[in-house]
Amino acid sequence: MKQEFEEEETYSKNLSNEILNMIENAKNKNEKLLHLSYKKIKELPTEIGNLVNLEILNISDNQLQRLPSSFGNLGNLKELYINNNQLQKLPKKFWNLINLKEVYISNNQLEKLSKKIGNLSNLQILNISYNKLQKLPKELENLTELQILNIGKNQLQKLSSSFGNLVKLQKLNISYNNLQKLPNSFGKLINLQELYISNNQLQQLLNNFGNLTKLQKLYINYNQLQRLPKLFGNLSNLKELYINNNQLQRLPSSFGNLGNLEMLNISYNKLQKLPKKFWNLVNLKEIYINNNQLEKLSKKIGNLTKLQELGISNNKLQKLPKELENLTELQRLNISNNNLQKLPKKFWNLLNLKEVYINNNQLQKLSKKIENLVNLQELNISNNQLQRLPNSFGNLTNLQRLDISNNKLQKLPTEFGNLTNLQKLNISNNNLQKLPKKFWNLINLKEVDISNNQLQEVPKEINQLVNLKSLDISNNKNIKGTVQLSNSNLEELYIENTNIDELIVPSANKLRYINIEDTPLKSLPQSICNKIQKFPNDIIIDHSYGNDDKMFEKLCTQ
Repeated sequence: MKQEFEEEETYSKNLSNEILNMIENAKNKNEKLLHLSYKKIKELPTEIGNLVNLEILNISDNQLQRLPSSFGNLGNLKELYINNNQLQKLPKKFWNLINLKEVYISNNQLEKLSKKIGNLSNLQILNISYNKLQKLPKELENLTELQILNIGKNQLQKLSSSFGNLVKLQKLNISYNNLQKLPNSFGKLINLQELYISNNQLQQLLNNFGNLTKLQKLYINYNQLQRLPKLFGNLSNLKELYINNNQLQRLPSSFGNLGNLEMLNISYNKLQKLPKKFWNLVNLKEIYINNNQLEKLSKKIGNLTKLQELGISNNKLQKLPKELENLTELQRLNISNNNLQKLPKKFWNLLNLKEVYINNNQLQKLSKKIENLVNLQELNISNNQLQRLPNSFGNLTNLQRLDISNNKLQKLPTEFGNLTNLQKLNISNNNLQKLPKKFWNLINLKEVDISNNQLQEVPKEINQLVNLKSLDISNNKNIKGTVQLSNSNLEELYIENTNIDELIVPSANKLRYINIEDTPLKSLPQSICNKIQKFPNDIIIDHSYGNDDKMFEKLCTQ
């Protein structure tokens, strides 16, 4: 203990000498820039105040709990970086640094700011995010040159009535606070281009919010907004809008005036319909309307020909308009968790689709024209009522991830074996009794889940899947006897609730998990027993033998 203390004391002395030398050198050379970040500094020497010509100082990522009073002597300082320290307050003379233009004090423990912050009238950028501020001094309004202000991740409950005097603000982040409303003066911030106000408790926006006509990015998600102001459509320069996770029941008719919108997220609200002019937003590239209460989509969705991503999952849609075919640029579509019984005939003309999620609907069949979607890389059609797949399904040769679980499939088409780029496959919870011979051509498979079917056997051809990392054949009670797995890359194996009584695994080097619950296994493969003995922390075995010692005694000491 004494030796550790002495070593720490020696290190601190050496560090102090190093910092003093750096400060002395900077003074002698009349340096204007000094970097002292990542030095594990706990306390700055008072000599820092001798660097009266310093213009840029970086003391971020240290362990500073306070700054010396001499810090106020750095009268020529223009940029200051003290992020990621442990400062609880700033010295009184700090506010004498009237030439400061940029200050970064994020990730500290500041609980309040002095009224004298108003002295820093030349300040253009201020970042005091990730602190413990509960309020801001009224004198902040004196920082009339401020262009970028980040006060996110604090504990602010309100903004001062004069906050709107910061008329030169272009970028403002007040996310992750406890704001319930914005001051009336907020509408004076007419130069704002980016506003981040998410994760607060806002219930409404004032009508003058529509004055912020230069806004290009607005993040107001995760609040409690029940409506948007009528003049919201005046924000015609908006390109990105996130108003998801609120309580909106409708959108104002002026919403259709946001003609420059390219990205819109209005998911997780209570919208039952969209205004007619909504479909005038022809520059949209991404729309997310997931988790609302929409019962239908307008035919005018076909106007949105630039759309690349569309999310309308978890609504109440019973059908899709045929005009969806006009969205020829669409690459990602999520229509899961609706009440769809079929898809429009020309749906299959959306040739640029790469990801499609139609899971949790009521589809009974797929058109043979699915073969047109040759660019498809991921398809989820799980939890429907499909009884078969068309033979043309095998043309989807670019598929990498496929989930067709929880359907009523009794067999897979022979052509399924053409999907040679598949890496992840889930066909669990169907009525499959066997797999087509060509199935074992899918040598790029890494994860396979065939659980909860009626498979009769695991053929030896499974060992052709040399890249397999995870295999689940659990709950196939008709599988019995011996199963041999020589897949050397196997990491996870699930055989619970089968009638396998002998398992042959020549190599268990990479195996880290196996579930053998409710099986009649008489013994474990020697490779697994060896691993348990040599590297017990590298493998987990779920079993039905009480504790691991009993399991080992029963299955490894035969």
